[in-house]
Amino acid sequence: MLSLGRKFDFGREILKVIAIITMTIDHIYAILYPDLTFLNIIGRLAFPLFAYLIVLGIESTKKPRKYMITLLSFALISQIPYFLAFEIQPFERLNILFSLFLSAVTIYFYNKRSLLALIPVLLSILLMTEGSYYVVLTAVGMKILKGNPKLGFLVLFALNLQFLLIPNTQIMSLFAVPLILLHAKNWLKMEILIPEDSFYYSLRKYVFYIFYPLHLALLYSIKLFFF
Repeated sequence: MLSLGRKFDFGREILKVIAIITMTIDHIYAILYPDLTFLNIIGRLAFPLFAYLIVLGIESTKKPRKYMITLLSFALISQIPYFLAFEIQPFERLNILFSLFLSAVTIYFYNKRSLLALIPVLLSILLMTEGSYYVVLTAVGMKILKGNPKLGFLVLFALNLQFLLIPNTQIMSLFAVPLILLHAKNWLKMEILIPEDSFYYSLRKYVFYIFYPLHLALLYSIKLFFF
């Protein structure tokens, strides 16, 4: 009996892989090699890609509440390896999955044209999430970019102007925008059919959620025993 398959956007999968690789490079810089600034510059590509993927995730899922609960669940799981790896107090700063969760909630209510979209922005500041309001507003910028590239880029550029005033590599994140536009304009979009009983079908759904705490735990272990 033939296995049923589902269509997936291969371009979106490519963006996810690039985001994971550049995030890992950035964390190698932050946790193991803080003197190698070029690793940090490469790592600046990661977050804009994840912000864009959050927008796609909210728009494509049939169960947005389940999607957001999954983000929140893994955010809670990831907090232990996060504070250990970055040598901070347990709740001194909440990891990026909390920020992405708040971004997803913002986009969810933004799509509904609800003022409730403002609440996650405020929570990102009050809860001391990684990246704070910048993360959530970047997701909003990605939402605008997807529908109106010129306006979206202006929003993202304005949001990143703050980093011209202080020594910070975060402004380099704008270099991820052309890659995102390739997908937004369907130049990177390509559908593939994946059998529902295949290993990849099961893996792709949770690979980032699982990878995030695992890679932090691995980097912490390497630092603990070899640095």
